[in-house]
Amino acid sequence: MANETASTSWNGSTNPHLEGMEVVREGDKSGYGMVIRFTLLGGREVSAIALPHQFPTRTGPTWAYLVDCEGLTLVDAGPRGALNALEDGLKVLGRKLVDLKRVIITHGHQDHDGNVYDLVKASGAELWAHELYFHFLPYEYARTGLDKESALHRSIFEVRRREEESFRSRAVPSDDSPWRDHYSGYIAGHRNILEEKLPIHAISDGEELGDLRFLYTPGHAVDEICITMNGAMFTGDHILPQITPHPTIKRTYPEAMLGLIIAPEHQEAGEHYGLARYLKSLGKALSLDYHTTLFPAHRLFNHGRFNIRNLQRGREIVRHHVRRLEQVMEVMGEGADTPVKVTEELFPPRKLTGGGFFAAVSEVVSHLELLADTGDIQVSQDGQIKRNGTDIFHSEINAMITRG
Repeated sequence: MANETASTSWNGSTNPHLEGMEVVREGDKSGYGMVIRFTLLGGREVSAIALPHQFPTRTGPTWAYLVDCEGLTLVDAGPRGALNALEDGLKVLGRKLVDLKRVIITHGHQDHDGNVYDLVKASGAELWAHELYFHFLPYEYARTGLDKESALHRSIFEVRRREEESFRSRAVPSDDSPWRDHYSGYIAGHRNILEEKLPIHAISDGEELGDLRFLYTPGHAVDEICITMNGAMFTGDHILPQITPHPTIKRTYPEAMLGLIIAPEHQEAGEHYGLARYLKSLGKALSLDYHTTLFPAHRLFNHGRFNIRNLQRGREIVRHHVRRLEQVMEVMGEGADTPVKVTEELFPPRKLTGGGFFAAVSEVVSHLELLADTGDIQVSQDGQIKRNGTDIFHSEINAMITRG
């Protein structure tokens, strides 16, 4: 076991609930391979295990957190293929897979739940997630709900079509079969959870388990939760250091999910998707003690340094989105009159290569949707956008953050 070093320092005035931190196993400069033990006030321990991805990513490893709360509990399972790395990390902590009583998934993105089917099968642990997570398991989560009748969404379809054509026309074709196989296995694991009737528990907003309290915080994902515990918060992707999580665009549910399957409070998809929903969820988190220490799913450690932050990081993310909305309005004022043109003006070319353009235009659309809802822009049926000469979004965002 490694001794505590200067690299494990943090600011006690901004994180007064954090009492100690120890690197149990060193990793690389991005955190891959690391195992860390934190101690909160009162001696409550939280261990963090860095789980690797099978494909390159700029977010670094997914951090899974281990706590003892009415049985050994793991927060997030990591990407598909990470089972051996998780087992190895648990071994460093003197634990085994079969010691796990439950696994809690913060949201249904493959870097958080890709490993969950294999993990639950190997450990016998009960799978906990927000109730909407289980409703989405039969579907290809990321590919549902785009509206072909939406002028803004049509720009996303067009960019996707253009990128697919570019991929197919490359002089030296790329073999994407490893990724396709990986994704197919991921989707199969989702369906197997239900078909094999593995033990599950659907979490509802405000539910408690010992000193864990679950908050429903959609906006980055429709089923995202944060979990508070003794002056700390497991944030999943809701609040991240160094990265501003990608907000969803407005989506609809698969038709088969509608009706009596979904609880009444979750029936209206428009209340659970979009930038406005994400900002409201940030407000919900920000209503807590701002000294709350964050345990994020990414960038806990990066470039050889720890990123130990508190809830003030959430306010920085709000300011980022306000500034991005201002920038959208500015480039529209300079003549950008479609989502694609706004994207090209806002982002440097290096960020629009590969699949970057699709991600960027999706982010722009989420901001345009909010501006359309606040009445600051008009969107025509042919996809043209123009300003109305107002900036109502400033006061609307203040209200969203206040209401939470």
